[in-house]
Amino acid sequence: ALGYPISGVDDELRAGQRRYNWGWYCVANAATLKQMCVDDHGREYKFGVPPPLVRKDLIAKMRADAERLLPPQYVDCVRHIDQPFFTPIYDFCSPSLVYGRVALVGDAASTARPHIGFGVSKAGAEAQALADALSGYDDIDRALSAYNAARQPLSERIVAHSQKLGMQLGVGIQSDKD
Repeated sequence: ALGYPISGVDDELRAGQRRYNWGWYCVANAATLKQMCVDDHGREYKFGVPPPLVRKDLIAKMRADAERLLPPQYVDCVRHIDQPFFTPIYDFCSPSLVYGRVALVGDAASTARPHIGFGVSKAGAEAQALADALSGYDDIDRALSAYNAARQPLSERIVAHSQKLGMQLGVGIQSDKD
């Protein structure tokens, strides 16, 4: 679980006017996640249920699990949130960061699990690498090829590292690669 203050309405920063953003990462196998992605009306979603349609039984389970597992500060958050929601996290790494004259950067190129806190840094480094490649070659196709050669293998390593760390959080959970 993690939490941190953020600005309030209209970017308000005064004490008592800020909001609190928090997240709770839970490991779920594919079957459990598929079951969680069914709403109150029985409709199945591929990438998460719209917040107002999250099933009441899942919300009740989340609240009960929080009471049992989380420190009091997070339990307080769970008790006071009106509309809990969840976002499934999927591993992704594009086999190429270049398609024709389209270059992928950031989460479009690869998405590492958020617990490593590397998304913004990775996106910035990819943007810089793309700018460097484009300024270093007179031929755009060669520049894009150089960008891909430099960044795609690194993207794979970052995603693999985030998977490895994630497995440490979920004792006994098997990955697709096991």
